[in-house]
Amino acid sequence: MTRDKLAAELKRIVAEQVSDIERAVKDGHKTIALNEIAALNRHLKAMAAAVKGKPALRA
Repeated sequence: MTRDKLAAELKRIVAEQVSDIERAVKDGHKTIALNEIAALNRHLKAMAAAVKGKPALRA
């Protein structure tokens, strides 16, 4: 994966998750917002593991 493709994928993942988090917060859904934060964390960890060449752990 090139740097440009990696950057684009990171931007896509973060934008999607942040949008979901913002929507949940605006609607007063604390649990959903926290779940979206956890999902963002999992996505970023998986991406970091892929860049390092390590298999991602699934929880």
